[in-house]
Amino acid sequence: MGTLKTVEEVLGASSVIDVLVPGWVDRDDVVPEFRPQPQVIWLRLPDGFLRLEAVEHAGNLVAHRVTELSWSDIPLLVAAEDEDDIGEVLVASYGEQLFGDGDGEQGARCVELRAYVRDADHSLVCLALDFTYQRTVFLDPTWTFGIRIGNEAGEQRWLERERDATAISCAVTRFGADL
Repeated sequence: MGTLKTVEEVLGASSVIDVLVPGWVDRDDVVPEFRPQPQVIWLRLPDGFLRLEAVEHAGNLVAHRVTELSWSDIPLLVAAEDEDDIGEVLVASYGEQLFGDGDGEQGARCVELRAYVRDADHSLVCLALDFTYQRTVFLDPTWTFGIRIGNEAGEQRWLERERDATAISCAVTRFGADL
């Protein structure tokens, strides 16, 4: 099972090009709509992906470095591929919304990582990633539907909601701006 160490090693050595979220196209209405299912998301790197998964009913994240996208271990997405009215799971790019134009294929560099960790078992609860261009991406797996992807305001709302949770610590890792 991946840990905070995995996230630190990957983001300390690589930039992030995109954030990919799986889901499917719902064609039941007049306008087809993409239905994201963010139980798992991937940070696209120049040479692979950092896969972040919400552990169902546990409210924490696990992280693994992978070379390709796969959701064969996510029952909701596997079942969706088998349904006649859905049939195809795809991923959406959230990079432009989160990073702006950034550096394109060079990606954005994570300059600070704030990891909210459960004291009892050292499990990763939430991640706040500060990137170049003053962009913050906050990943909250305590959301009912998987990983809520937010920004600095989302992190602040989560902190206000969890301020009495004394069993959660924040570990800060700072990276150099250059690779």
